[in-house]
Amino acid sequence: MSENFSPAAGAEPQPPYTTVFLSQRDLGLRVPINYVTTPGVSFSAACFPFLRYEDDNSADCLSNLLASGFRRFEIDLYWDEGRNVWSFCPVQIPSSVPNTEPASTTTLGVGSSSIAGLTSLALTSSAVTSSGTARVSARQVTSGTDTESAATPTSTLSTTSASSLGETLPSIAVLPNTSNEPLIQIGPFVCTSTINLSTLTSQLYNYIQNTQNTLSASLVYVTINLHAAASTLAPASPAPSPSTLPTLPNYIGTQFTGNLSSYLYTPSNLRSDRANLNGSWYQVSEEYRPVSDYYFTETIENDIVVTGDGWPSESYMEFQKGRRLLLGWGHIDPQIAGYNFTADAGLIFPNGYIQDLQTDINATGEGKVTQGCFLRKSTDDLSQVNSSWAMTSDLSSFPYPTSSTSDLFPLLNLTSNETNCGISPLLNATLLNVTARDNFIPYQNYSYAAIWSWALGEPKSYNNSGVDNSSLYRCATANIDLLGRWVVADCSQKYYAACRAQGQPYNWTITTYPISYTYADQACQDGYTFAAPRTALENTYLNQAMRDSHRDNSAWVDFNSLDVNMCWTVGGPNATCPYTDTLAQEDDFRKRVILVPTVAAVIVLIITALTIFAKAVGNKKSTRRRKRRADNGFIYEGVPS
Repeated sequence: MSENFSPAAGAEPQPPYTTVFLSQRDLGLRVPINYVTTPGVSFSAACFPFLRYEDDNSADCLSNLLASGFRRFEIDLYWDEGRNVWSFCPVQIPSSVPNTEPASTTTLGVGSSSIAGLTSLALTSSAVTSSGTARVSARQVTSGTDTESAATPTSTLSTTSASSLGETLPSIAVLPNTSNEPLIQIGPFVCTSTINLSTLTSQLYNYIQNTQNTLSASLVYVTINLHAAASTLAPASPAPSPSTLPTLPNYIGTQFTGNLSSYLYTPSNLRSDRANLNGSWYQVSEEYRPVSDYYFTETIENDIVVTGDGWPSESYMEFQKGRRLLLGWGHIDPQIAGYNFTADAGLIFPNGYIQDLQTDINATGEGKVTQGCFLRKSTDDLSQVNSSWAMTSDLSSFPYPTSSTSDLFPLLNLTSNETNCGISPLLNATLLNVTARDNFIPYQNYSYAAIWSWALGEPKSYNNSGVDNSSLYRCATANIDLLGRWVVADCSQKYYAACRAQGQPYNWTITTYPISYTYADQACQDGYTFAAPRTALENTYLNQAMRDSHRDNSAWVDFNSLDVNMCWTVGGPNATCPYTDTLAQEDDFRKRVILVPTVAAVIVLIITALTIFAKAVGNKKSTRRRKRRADNGFIYEGVPS
């Protein structure tokens, strides 16, 4: 796997998507990270569906996924005890296999003669497809009884040979490859010997380095599933329990800290921050401080403020601490349950700690969520709702578009609806029967379906457009006809305004009379402040409040680019663009190189286009509390029927 972050042409966001991810990150910079929705993907489903584990291709695949906006990754690692490595290849590779390109095509036979002149893979795609599932689970077949730390996989591999050469093909074959590493075929698997964890950490390091000083800087979450690699002699059979488990150099935590230690936010960091907020979150400037609406605090001896359920904000983690990566445990096979998890306890979060997988989500075949949405009717008690770390993966009854002729639209509807319900969607399917390396577009569409802020083609720039008073088209309105999405409007016009309750992020009201943007804050009633939604779920509540008010189809949100064209910021009409001193003055702000903000104002740069919207409505109280959702047949619809 190449260590460079090198996405395919077009995989990185292009206008109008170039800054939508940046904007939504910045809107939620002060929201604790456990309440910010982020699209995720299974690395196995998107990159290895055909049981081919090749360095270069998987590197391209990961690069395309990162470029497309995925920030959560579920990875499957296999302990190859013969070589003492954590590998992405599900079967052990003999240590005798060379790590350099062979001088000539060779085969390593096990109980059979070699085949001279083998020049192409005998592994056919149809055979591979028949041995697995399009919706990928961990490949490894387990043995024994499932325990709390070892999840039983949901699918197995057929023991039928994938070879069209039948019994004449050796069990192990070193095949020619265009890269510097040979391909090794073992049963139905084709792997390179170097597709190991260290190559992934190197590429993550390169990605973080490439995005460290720009507005593309964002958090990355990695959930790690552990398996034992299958035996070389029986690659399609359940893996035996390893006789030798990893030691210190091969602990997962050691592998990640090798070159990523300065970017990791760990359980030890969280414990330290929570134990004394005076010396952590409350010690920094307000723009980096997690808003207190979402967690409980307590003052103990010596006036020290502590929290038992709070999480830091992205602004605190990135701009103050330089942290970009969080690791968490996923499923652990019984064969590997003896791994020394204690050694990694300070580095890797426990299973379920940075993701709360929802098991009660239901949806129609068109992608409408009918159960499990984190919203409540406006008359319900807001304190009973909590979407902390909420995530969802495959829905058992939903038709995932896994064939080349499938319709992608229902899945995009579902993705948008889940996001607006406060749930981070996790893709565990191979879309349209292609990898993200071979065709990133369906995966990019999935990620873009989680965009929740601006309407299609917004925000438009009216400079030099011939529109009268074009310089006044610098303010944002939410529009219920566009399912709550935002459009640019003339700041001098009069609209109702969106007001958020102080300390209650999901309690919104609409002003009783229309007013120009400049004076919108004065129209909010006592206890409410003129504001812009910071998350998808907040925007959902605003959409509901607008519909309930029956006043108009548009309302101001606290979002403008009055100071510098296309430099969108919160803070009312007098808010300034903090990049003015750093960047040369240009009318087209989108062409500038943007540095990570280090000043008080929170900037949001947005040009977005959405193909799929959601009109989920709901309500939720801050702080971490038990979950209750409106599951009484209410449909949370993201697009018109």
